[in-house]
Amino acid sequence: MRTLFLDFETYYDKEYTLRKMTPVEYVLDPRFEAIGCAVKEGVKGTGYWVKGSDLQRFFDDQDPKTTHTVTYNALFDNCIFAWKYNFYPRLMTCAMAVARATVGYKLRSLALASVANFLGIGQKGDTVHKVQGMCAADIEAAGLMESYINYSLQDNELCAGIYDELVRARKFPLTQLAVMDMVLRCAIQPQFRLDVNALHEHHGEVVQEKNELLAQAMLVGANGKPALRSDKQFAELLKSHGVDPPTKISPVTGKTAFAFAKGDPAFTDLLEHPNPAVQTLVSARIGNKSTIEETRTQRLINISQLTWPGNSSQLMPIPLGYGRAHTHRLGGEWKLNMQNLPVRKNNKIRCALIAPPGHKVVLVDSAQIQARLTAWICGQMDLVEAFGRGEDVYASFASEVFGYEVTKKSHPPQRFVGKTGILSLGFGAGWARFQLMVQVDSLAQMGAAIILTDEEALKVNQGYRRKYNKISGTWKAIDRQGIPVLAGNGGSYSLGPCVFEKGKILLPNGLCLFYDNLSHGVDGWTFTYGGITHNLWGGTLLENIIQALEVCIVMDAALRIQKRQPLAIQVHDELGYIVRDELVERFKLMLMEELNKRPDWAPDLPLSAEVNSGQSYGDAK
Repeated sequence: MRTLFLDFETYYDKEYTLRKMTPVEYVLDPRFEAIGCAVKEGVKGTGYWVKGSDLQRFFDDQDPKTTHTVTYNALFDNCIFAWKYNFYPRLMTCAMAVARATVGYKLRSLALASVANFLGIGQKGDTVHKVQGMCAADIEAAGLMESYINYSLQDNELCAGIYDELVRARKFPLTQLAVMDMVLRCAIQPQFRLDVNALHEHHGEVVQEKNELLAQAMLVGANGKPALRSDKQFAELLKSHGVDPPTKISPVTGKTAFAFAKGDPAFTDLLEHPNPAVQTLVSARIGNKSTIEETRTQRLINISQLTWPGNSSQLMPIPLGYGRAHTHRLGGEWKLNMQNLPVRKNNKIRCALIAPPGHKVVLVDSAQIQARLTAWICGQMDLVEAFGRGEDVYASFASEVFGYEVTKKSHPPQRFVGKTGILSLGFGAGWARFQLMVQVDSLAQMGAAIILTDEEALKVNQGYRRKYNKISGTWKAIDRQGIPVLAGNGGSYSLGPCVFEKGKILLPNGLCLFYDNLSHGVDGWTFTYGGITHNLWGGTLLENIIQALEVCIVMDAALRIQKRQPLAIQVHDELGYIVRDELVERFKLMLMEELNKRPDWAPDLPLSAEVNSGQSYGDAK
């Protein structure tokens, strides 16, 4: 298979720019102009320039069945050659995503210049900044075309160098290139349609709810200052909505402090929280006039109005970022974050994602996968066996905690408490956090809040740790043995298929979890990732491992399914497909079979899956 490295250069100006538009809006805009594209065949090939007027002929001459394309930002460049030149290669690779998964833990920025400089490959030019608002003819007339072409060729050389270093020299797992390709196609070959009426309705609801929440949030304290400005009061506001206030290590005092500044990623990530109330509070604290949910819905409305090649309309790409999280979970792209859609019942934005006529949305999720993995990897065999027998482990745990028989029909609130315990206490959450989770999640899922007293929450928490002592014991074992190995203090440690080495944990899919600059201080262990300092202890490290193994299982299943049906959307332990009506029932059976297959590295791990279908993504939930 031929490998082509490609780098497009396109017209942009102050308003028509990716800084203000999603790539789909940008590429399908009437102002779009491909000035040219740098091309390089193979790592050792000589780069050359294809001007805009020759691009269609160039792509017509390529055989997509034998072509592997590598670009630095595939969610931009690949959209261009797919939507403008009808070219869909056999394999698509994003060099930036490879960098994120392999060296991203070392870097604050994954920009081409940053990664190239870190790897010592070369320097990026700056000619692109001189051609703002200039079309190809303007660039030529200004005498900048030669410099512009050399700039693009150099960018493409840097991309090839990064790919060569990270994929060939450092042996990036080749199966992960297939995963990346599968994920990219969710955006580049969109399958969903958009219900414009549902989007407009949702936008109105979001604006109204934001205004109501903002009015409630603007409470004035005794000192005459808004509660939003007080770190302590703002932390309490976040807690009231089920959010643990993000913290950081102060570089001045070395102590833990609230991370409530615009430059704190853990805080700004809350702008994309699934709860609109949290988005509103954080937006108000930062000073934004609108929430992410509001702007996201407007972006979807804008996308619904675009005209696609062939006069298609209302198509909806699902842009997902490979390896966006520390644990290699996917993340949202294009400031849409389709990984984090609100989960409220009858949510309009989910219902606005619809299947085309004659098709259904089919969703499958790996049921209780984190709880199952936690029990299995910690050796909590009674819980593993209960899962394997198909028992209602939520009701069983609730029965033991409350001292009487609990079933799904007889005691729904008590069972919900048991469910929350099984799904959330495996990583060392304290009783107060558990108490808040029960309250917030029950309100969202059952329509009525379950309020546990302090004593009740403590009883459930302690009951979990006693009953499942192999799990709580694993937190301690990781603290005593695993983290010191990560810190480079010698010895060896492994947990299930995960092998600990200095600064990293080897995963069964060939990727690693990285823990850079791991050290022990006043507040315990800390490490850095992407230039940000994080706390670490046995419970959080176990959670990292379980999330990473969840990715291994779910994405391996997705790759097997991809041979028969292309992925349309993915959210954590859930896979989504667009399937012809007459094939839905048969496809559901196949999904159950694939999601229940045990991985080679865990042949005794019982898995289970749930499958649903509907005309929209919301219906299928």
